[in-house]
Amino acid sequence: MTDALTRPTPLDLAPPSAYDRARWEAAVLADDLPHTARLVALLLAHLAGTRGQLPAGGMHNAERLADLCRLPRKQTRISLNVLEKTGHFTRPSIHTWAERDILRPITLTMPAADALDGVRTEPPHPGGAA
Repeated sequence: MTDALTRPTPLDLAPPSAYDRARWEAAVLADDLPHTARLVALLLAHLAGTRGQLPAGGMHNAERLADLCRLPRKQTRISLNVLEKTGHFTRPSIHTWAERDILRPITLTMPAADALDGVRTEPPHPGGAA
């Protein structure tokens, strides 16, 4: 009697992805971001791959994002800087990026834990226990 053997697939062997689009979008919506940064963040989530990455040279340059979001290019660049500073994504430093003519890759990351605690709750009712 033999047991049925199954051959592992590459997906079985790959480590689980730390990126979860639903959790990332929930963190974006819970965080106190300017509305333009929130719009750009949701578009980045839409464009990102399953691991939350936008490859080098991809379509995530400020001009393309501005056109898709219908925002001014300057406001889109500001929004990208806000999202990077708040920990919503990482990318290589512009000072160390060797390929000046190729757009730097972006990796969507979970912001600090306090952004996830921003789930809306109702204040206690002043009338006492319900």
